[in-house]
Amino acid sequence: MKKGIGMALALAAAACAWAGDVETTLTIDQVAPGTGELYVGIFDSEEGLKKREPVAKMKLEAAGSTVSANVALAPGDYYITVYQDINGNGKMDANLIGMPKEPVGIANYSGKGIPGGYEKHKLRIDESNTRVTIVLSRL
Repeated sequence: MKKGIGMALALAAAACAWAGDVETTLTIDQVAPGTGELYVGIFDSEEGLKKREPVAKMKLEAAGSTVSANVALAPGDYYITVYQDINGNGKMDANLIGMPKEPVGIANYSGKGIPGGYEKHKLRIDESNTRVTIVLSRL
């Protein structure tokens, strides 16, 4: 009996932690349909971005020129990146100086000039901001 009560309390605590999450819609534009997959990395700190340790990641099918997915995130600041793995090798290919050879996108980035870091491109996710659009481009 005690084991069942403990399990019920653990499940209730987990449900409370998730209750504060915001259902966020991520839309990726200018996708090359049917070519490779999309890899999304969501970072909640500058340190996580530098260490390449996302708090969430997704792999999405490039089913159309626009792809959308929902993700539940705790309210806060996030840096969101996407790349399309055109050749299907499971990694983002880059040239000798580190510039991506495949389409990439960063939330809160216009696609013009050299992208900045976490502080420049972070965006706030909360109840008033639940939609994020990322446009893929070749740098």
